[in-house]
Parts: sequence; C-alpha cells; structure tokens
Amino acid sequence: MPTDSSGQSITFPSLTDSPNITVLATALQAVLDRAVPRFASASARAATVTSPVEGMMSWLQDINRLDVYNGASWAPLMTGGTWQSYTPAWTASSSNPSLGNGSIAGQYSRAGDTVTFAVKITTGSSTTYGAGNWSVSLPVAAAAGVDMLGTVMVGDASNTSGYSLGAAYIPAGSTTAGLYVGGRADGSLLNATFPQVWANGDRLWVSGTYRAL
Repeated sequence: MPTDSSGQSITFPSLTDSPNITVLATALQAVLDRAVPRFASASARAATVTSPVEGMMSWLQDINRLDVYNGASWAPLMTGGTWQSYTPAWTASSSNPSLGNGSIAGQYSRAGDTVTFAVKITTGSSTTYGAGNWSVSLPVAAAAGVDMLGTVMVGDASNTSGYSLGAAYIPAGSTTAGLYVGGRADGSLLNATFPQVWANGDRLWVSGTYRAL
C-alpha cells in the first residue's frame, strides 16, 4: 500500500487493494491524529484523548489556545498576544469591597503561557472598601511551580503628590494577586485604611507579567 508524501508513514489503500473498511478507518484516524482537533476545554480533551501521542495538537475553545503534547503534558504554543478586556474581581480577606459608582477596568494579552495584564480601579462617592487585605483577580490562573511579582501604585485624590508604590504578589497556581506597598520591613497588604484612608477619586493600578496555566 502507498504511504503519504509528507513523511508521516500513513498507509493508504490503493484502487487495486481489496475493499477493507478497517484499513480505511485506520488511515483516516492517523490523519486525524496529525490534525488539530477542537475541544470545549482541557477537561473535555482529557476525557476524549486518554492516550495522547507526542506531537499531537489541539485547540481549546474556552480560552482560544493552541496546545501541543510534548510527550509528558499538553503545553501551549506561542499564539495570541492580542490585548483584550476583562473585568477583574476586587476582593478582600474578610468582606469584599463594593465598587458602587466607581470604576474598574482590566486588559490582558497572552502569548503561549506568558500573560501580561493591567488593572485600574477608581473609587467613587458610593464605593465601600470591605474588611481585610485586598486582592484583584487575574485574567488567567497562574501556573504552578514559581511565584511571580508585578507592580502596584496607589494614588490619593486628596493629595496630588500622594502616591504609594509596591508589588503585586502572584503565588504559584493562584487566581488572584495580593497587593503590597511600603518600604523595607514596613510593607503591608492594601486594605481600607492602608496606605491611606480611601475616599472618592482615589486610584489603584496593578500590572504584571506571569506564567499561566
């Protein structure tokens, strides 16, 4: 029987072969294994492709990502990179803030397993600030294995030069970033009264780059 011309060793039946639906089905499956099947999610892929082979590719529709199986796990290829919007969740460790008539905006881009994001929160006259330490949600969960850091800046509307700087702490495997400001030995997580008593018109910026799932 002839094989494909692209060096993939796929055997095709020829016109002189006896009819054999099994041989034809095997050839078709070999072609599909080298194509890019689409799945609703990674869990749907795992349920369908229980024994992936190195070099297989797939497209995940829920996160618009192209993956390749490297022999040990599915890994994202360098695709995307287009900036898109997302709505971050602003939360606190005891009770969550309420945005009221303030505003919150987020954008992110993804290329392979690298995500870059930016968030801005502007408080309003009806914003409430919750209780406990603040976090903001990431656009995509962080990968396991290593913690990463971004940046934080706080603007005090009552003081045009009143800015505080700090770091966004992104724990390995987390879906949120913790928000720290302050200098050596006096840094602390942001909350309703730190680094200032929050009020109408105050601003919070968070940005960073991290490795994603």
